[in-house]
Formats: sequence, structure tokens, C-alpha cells
Amino acid sequence: MSRKKEYEEKEKHGTAQFPVGLHKLEYPADTDVMFYVHWHQEFEFLVLTEGKVLFTIEDRKYVMNPGDIVFINSNYLHMAKNICGGVCSFYAIDFSYHVLNEDIHSIFSKKFIRPILNDKYVFPEFMPVSEDEDKCWQKDIRNYLHEIGECPEHELEPFELMIRSRILAIWDILDKNCVRSQKDNDIESRYSERLEPVISYIKENYAYEITLGELAAILPMSEGQFSRVFKQTMKLSPIQYLMRYRILQSCKLLQDTEKKIGEIANLSGFNNISYFNRVFLNTIGCTPKEYRENSSY
Repeated sequence: MSRKKEYEEKEKHGTAQFPVGLHKLEYPADTDVMFYVHWHQEFEFLVLTEGKVLFTIEDRKYVMNPGDIVFINSNYLHMAKNICGGVCSFYAIDFSYHVLNEDIHSIFSKKFIRPILNDKYVFPEFMPVSEDEDKCWQKDIRNYLHEIGECPEHELEPFELMIRSRILAIWDILDKNCVRSQKDNDIESRYSERLEPVISYIKENYAYEITLGELAAILPMSEGQFSRVFKQTMKLSPIQYLMRYRILQSCKLLQDTEKKIGEIANLSGFNNISYFNRVFLNTIGCTPKEYRENSSY
């Protein structure tokens, strides 16, 4: 899955020697979107402490209540919306794989880190509070995260040994409860390579009108066959992927320029501002104006 560099969260978590960040955030009752869609290279655990939140990871949505946990893998788009109308709060722990092992090419990383980064194995993503005895391992994770969450937000280094040990313990639990990816990696890889010219064409020409027939002709395939292969590989239809890519480019312009929203819509491949606003709202969860005014994490 390709990531959009300009949509990356710019904040760095922790230090080079200890790349862990702890964030404790509270949002007032009138908050709608707690944070907008973004991604980062670090792994993240987020624990809701107050309120009720709709949490989205890629195209998956989870309703979180106090005590619930989400795990966000590296490079996954995610966002959160307040759905209770009241105060919401959470703490989040962001950390680089370096906390687990410095060398991504080591035997340890090959066994325990790279399969997660490459989606060959899938860690549990949503861990709600449960009294189910079969899920007692989730309580252990919650307790370990709570210990980290009790640390002072901006002074983690005195607790480095404890934090590293708890993250390793959590990783061990998740490793024992992960599942092998259902996708056929060989087929996926072969189709991904075959689609590279199409993805490149979209990235170079997204600001102009692009038809399904144009994209299918690049391979070449019939439109029907192309649509099936594209959706099987990218998990989105070709047009959905194009629209999403256009919206992500518009977010960059909203953040980094003072161009008018109508001009940004046109530069992003939309010749109708009403349609742009509608697609933006469906994709990001807010209007372009709201995103420009409030985009922060």
C-alpha cells in the first residue's frame, strides 16, 4: 500500500536514543474531530480514558469506550471523532521499531518486526474492555500501557528501562495472538508490480481528467478485468483510489498554502467545488475549510 509522504505527521516522537513519545490529550465537549487523518512511521497504542470515540484505521471503524485500546501499525492512516458530545481524553504511546531492536536486518527483526511492518502477520488492532477470561492477555496489555501512561509526558528518559521492558512484554503478547495475513502475498506482489505504471500515471496526472479506459489501457486490460485486479490489490476501486489520492493532495495544499479552496479543488483534479467538498467530507470527515482551520495533532 503506497503512502503519501506529504500526509505524514511531521512531529518526531522521543529522541534518537529513545524514540518513544507519550501524549496525554483532552478535548472539550464541543469538539467534533479530535484529530484528522494522518500517518506516521512509528507504531502507536492509544487508550481512551474518557468519552466515546469513533476511531478509523484505513477503512476500518471502531467505536471506543473508556479503557479500550487500538494498535496502529506503521504507515496506517488513522483519525478519531468524538461521538458522545462530551469531554473526551486519551493517552497515546508512539514508538519506533528501534525500541524493540536497532537493526531492522537482524534475525530478531526478521522474526518479530518485519512481518508486522510488511503485513504478513496482523496484530490485534482493537482491544475493547472485556470480562472474557479468554482475553485476559488484553488486560495484561492494558496494565502495561497504564504503567507507561503514568509517566510524566515530557520526561520519559528516567523511565526508559521500564518503558522498553513493557513495550517488549506487550509485543510478546501480541505476537502470541497475531494471525497470518489472509491475502496471497505472491499474487498480491505480482499484481502490485504490474499496477506500478498505473499508480505512477495517477500520481503524475491526478490534476487532469482521467478515465477508467485510460488506466486499463496502460497494462493493457479490459476495463472490467482491470477494475477487478486493481480492487483486489489496492482494496479500492480505481476511481476510489484516484479520488482519495486527489483529496490527499488537496490536504497538502490546504495545510501549506493560502490558496483559495476553489483553486485547490481545481489543482487537485476537481472542476466542481461542491463535488470536491462532498468527497473531501466523506474521505476526511470534515470540510476543507474546517481542515484548514483546525488541522493539528
